[in-house]
Amino acid sequence: MDSVTGLSTDQKLDFLITTVLSMKQSVSKIDDLVTKVSTLEAKNKALEASVETLSAEVKTLKEQSNSWDQQARSNTVRLFNFPGSNDEVNLANRVYDRILKPIFAAAKANGEIATLPQVGTAVEEVFRAGRFAAGSNKPPPPIIIKFSSPSLRLAILKNKRRHIPPPTEGEKASGTKRFTITEDLTAPTYKKFQEILHDDRVARAWTHNGTIWFVPVGDNKPAVRVKSVYDPLSEIIK
Repeated sequence: MDSVTGLSTDQKLDFLITTVLSMKQSVSKIDDLVTKVSTLEAKNKALEASVETLSAEVKTLKEQSNSWDQQARSNTVRLFNFPGSNDEVNLANRVYDRILKPIFAAAKANGEIATLPQVGTAVEEVFRAGRFAAGSNKPPPPIIIKFSSPSLRLAILKNKRRHIPPPTEGEKASGTKRFTITEDLTAPTYKKFQEILHDDRVARAWTHNGTIWFVPVGDNKPAVRVKSVYDPLSEIIK
């Protein structure tokens, strides 16, 4: 039954006024909710913008830190697969005589260095990047070689491909297939380099002074320089 049935005209009028006032209050509450939602949406957008700005600043700081770390390695290289022993007191001499000296000799023959440097003047530090475990089936930890000058490091890097000595039969028997010398990359740069190097869209990749370069698969594709190792592969390889 209709709620106003049986009411007098005045009662009906009072009921109508009350209903209208109630509706106005409801509309006012809805307006307040809409205003609050709009305010929250504006705050959320501002927060998202702040997060994006903060993320960009964090990325910039990471890039700067990684760049400084890489610059600190401008005189160093890594030597892989060099056999070890429990006693590595003479590691610098062993590395120099077995690996570096023949490469320096080639650089001297090419006129890239004036004289053949001796171990004491050529290198400042030679050490394992990890503990050597005798009898382990794992490859020996790489060796960090810090040269006394960037020119000596460059001479090694330029001539290593053709003049790095091959393993002896004894070294081959112990599991050494070949010796490898690379730039001493920071952890973020090395990780990104490995991702790019093993990506099916990449024909070849290399590093130069701590910067990653690659050539995409395809005819006449130009070399691409990786601007930031913190960019995802989807932005780097297009």
